[in-house]
Amino acid sequence: MRYAMTFAKGAALLLLVFAMSAAQARAQNQTPANTASVAPVGWTDPATGLTWTMADNGSDVNWNQANAYCLNLRLGGYSDWRLPTIDELQGTYDPGIDVPGHLWKGEATTFHVKGNLKLSGGFQWSSTQKNAGQAWYIFLRNGKRYSIQLSDSYGWRALCVRR
Repeated sequence: MRYAMTFAKGAALLLLVFAMSAAQARAQNQTPANTASVAPVGWTDPATGLTWTMADNGSDVNWNQANAYCLNLRLGGYSDWRLPTIDELQGTYDPGIDVPGHLWKGEATTFHVKGNLKLSGGFQWSSTQKNAGQAWYIFLRNGKRYSIQLSDSYGWRALCVRR
């Protein structure tokens, strides 16, 4: 009888351990793609299906640093972030939307950007190069495209995107 009771307790403990292990494995396997209760990591543009980080990188970066920042970003369980093309970035501009922000010198301004994205500087790099030494960026206060040397960094930021 004593052996049967010890066996029953051991079996119950073993079942409990298996159940806990299975639950933990299921929880570890849940990714943002298959879990409905995951908090948003950015804003998804319904027109394009692109997901944008809710804020830019927050500091001055040159074009190479902006690219590296986005490529190395791990956010919300995703690792496929990248610097947007100039056309993708242009798609975030909407003159009918006012979002308060600051220019690179700290001056208060209004950006016209969808998704209530938080911008810490006036200029957002794109991955699109104009030529070998310049890349396009957009000023989301007026929606205009400009190009500048890849090595410039004062006031330029990285706003990352993923599909």
